[in-house]
Amino acid sequence: MNKKLTRSEIKHKAVIDAAITEFRAKGFKAASMDDIAKRADVSKRTVYNHFPSKEALFGAIMQEMMSMLCALESVPYSANASLKSQLTLLANHEIALLKAEGFIATSKVIIAEAIHSPELIEEAMQQLSKQESPMANWFESAIKAGVIKASSPEMLVTQFLAVIKAFCFWPQLIQNAPFPDDAKTAEVVDTAVEMIIKQYGV
Repeated sequence: MNKKLTRSEIKHKAVIDAAITEFRAKGFKAASMDDIAKRADVSKRTVYNHFPSKEALFGAIMQEMMSMLCALESVPYSANASLKSQLTLLANHEIALLKAEGFIATSKVIIAEAIHSPELIEEAMQQLSKQESPMANWFESAIKAGVIKASSPEMLVTQFLAVIKAFCFWPQLIQNAPFPDDAKTAEVVDTAVEMIIKQYGV
């Protein structure tokens, strides 16, 4: 059961959502706290009560993105389940994250500012780099178990995600394409899974 948000939490979320839209439309530097307040339908004072500066607001957006990434359900390696079933589960969890409300919009803002204002995201990226990747952990365990032959779990993660994101992230990010339907998504998952099994399965 989802916890009911307080009025303050509702306003907090409204401000973040409005900031994502404003930053995406105008860029971080051109967006104003006044316009963010108007879009969120709150007073400017309310915006500053929650976020003392535009930089703090952008930091909150980065934190929201990291929370989404951390919410990715960990899939522990199991010697009792088939390689295909576990890889399929990993792929479906990743797609659920990419499809989550706000993920693409937030990604657009962060990627744009990474290009124009890299200092804004430097600290957040340092924090993110310290976090363990559930997917990398799974591949490392599979390699140690001898069911996958590879020297670098990170390389496998990169290849696995490249297939998934080619259809379920980059077209939506760059071209505003609709997310693939269930049939296409299943095809993407099967392609990513078979690639790993054929190339690295023992």
